[in-house]
Amino acid sequence: MMNSKLTSAIGFSMKAGRLKSGDFVVEKLVRANNARIVLLDAAASANTKEKYLDLCRRGETPLLEVEELGRWIGKPGRMIAAVTDEQFAAMIRRAAEAG
Repeated sequence: MMNSKLTSAIGFSMKAGRLKSGDFVVEKLVRANNARIVLLDAAASANTKEKYLDLCRRGETPLLEVEELGRWIGKPGRMIAAVTDEQFAAMIRRAAEAG
């Protein structure tokens, strides 16, 4: 379930250029240990979920499942995104926990 604090935090990180989306880019960021948190759309395929759960577990990168990710970042259809800044990642985690 998405709350307004969470959607705002995701929007802020997008506007600040600290959120990258798309399978190839996010996979590269996680493998290089440059993703501070990975956002996975709840509607993503089982294969995509499994791939990122495994990648994030190995890289010790937090993963957060969200609703309608593409809509919140202004890129409909996107199922995966990564935040590259620790402050924005912390803001997203706090908003998700408060949700």
